[in-house]
Amino acid sequence: MNEYRLKIRGEIDFIIISPKALSSLIFQIQNSPEREVAINIEDIIPPGFTEYLLRVINTNRFTNERFRYHYILENPVTKKGLYEILRQQLSNADIEKSPCFQTIRLTDTFRGDVELDMECNEPFFWACKDTTAKFVYTFPDGREETLVIEY
Repeated sequence: MNEYRLKIRGEIDFIIISPKALSSLIFQIQNSPEREVAINIEDIIPPGFTEYLLRVINTNRFTNERFRYHYILENPVTKKGLYEILRQQLSNADIEKSPCFQTIRLTDTFRGDVELDMECNEPFFWACKDTTAKFVYTFPDGREETLVIEY
């Protein structure tokens, strides 16, 4: 069994990507026949988590530097801003110290949803395809959690 280590690098901001969201993302990529994948954001964020994150970020935005997200100018932060935070953080995701994605864009759909249009780097794509793989997520504070992928 291969073991892969995932980490969001280089940010002092509060990381909003949960292990559950990463697990869902890996599952979606595993089901994709190509490295280019479009995923509805609400399909990877646990129910109720978006509203929770918006409350936490907006409550702490001006009292704690980690919640400022300098690339988000709107106040209060809305879903659109939250999705941009998610996109930014995923663009800083590494697998074994190599970037997981070549490109990530936010796209509005005709149904009114927002999708992440991503092109996976080859090592990450093939790791996601390995249904026997073990993924370990390293939090910014160094804690680790093994991801549960529901195939």
